[in-house]
Amino acid sequence: MNKKIINSHDRFFNVLFSKKEEVSEFVAKTFPPELVQKLNLKTLEIDKTDYIDSKLRTNFSDVVYNCKYGKDTNIKIALLFEHKSYPVSFPHLQLLGYMLKIWELQIKQKKDLTPVIPIIFYHGKEKWNNKQFFEYFTGIDNVLAKFIPKFDYQLIDTSDYTDDEIIKLFNNLQLQIGILVMKNIFNEQKILQEINKIFAGLNQLLQTEQGELFFESIVSYLFYATGIDTEKYVTKMRTISTNAGEKFVSTATKLQLKGEKRGLIKGIEKVAFSMLQNGYSDNEVVKLTGLSKYQIDYLKTLDEYQTNTITI
Repeated sequence: MNKKIINSHDRFFNVLFSKKEEVSEFVAKTFPPELVQKLNLKTLEIDKTDYIDSKLRTNFSDVVYNCKYGKDTNIKIALLFEHKSYPVSFPHLQLLGYMLKIWELQIKQKKDLTPVIPIIFYHGKEKWNNKQFFEYFTGIDNVLAKFIPKFDYQLIDTSDYTDDEIIKLFNNLQLQIGILVMKNIFNEQKILQEINKIFAGLNQLLQTEQGELFFESIVSYLFYATGIDTEKYVTKMRTISTNAGEKFVSTATKLQLKGEKRGLIKGIEKVAFSMLQNGYSDNEVVKLTGLSKYQIDYLKTLDEYQTNTITI
């Protein structure tokens, strides 16, 4: 999958689950009832520590919350987003490495070890095969079983829910609309056909500044993660309300101009590189391209420029 598209999925996931209100309802509505009863969701607090290493980052991004379990037990709730369009083969192994990193940091900081509840949020095209860890092994009897780590994760596969079930399940409009968009992001035709259902609460959402900002993040997500036809979306959004159509147009226009500006800068950088290769001095390149001396110095440090190849 294109890196820009992966990043757009990650960004929207982080926007959707970076607010306590949304996460509180998400956990309350998707976790097993016996677990929810013991969680004090009022104590949810985002953990800003980065627990994802470079190896795990190829498959997951995360948002982590600290929470109280029972009266005084501290736990971590880790929402891990599978940002590829297909499931990983051995999620337990990756999750085990992830949890070990958290515990190793706690040991280093001389803190008590806390239980970690991993949640895998998956919205890919293929069905996720949810296995127990021991099922990866063959020939296991009761004697060998005690040597195999035993732990589980909470799987949220959006394909397990119909759009109507998601609408009925979540009251929070940002959570409801956000999950509907992520669930259907790989089927743009369906988004266009059922836009009135997916964005049924949009007019209410747009009444607040926070709601407007969230809608801008949705437009950005659609812009980068789909083969967006702005006119088609605008036409459909206007069936929801004139305001929705106008907000979509203004945000999409900003994104398009931003992309054009980025492309223009890349083009200028190509010219600057060519000039440097042909013997122009730094001062001449600065004067003729409008780039700063800092930008010229930075260009010279990039591998693609030093190897005479430029990737746009």
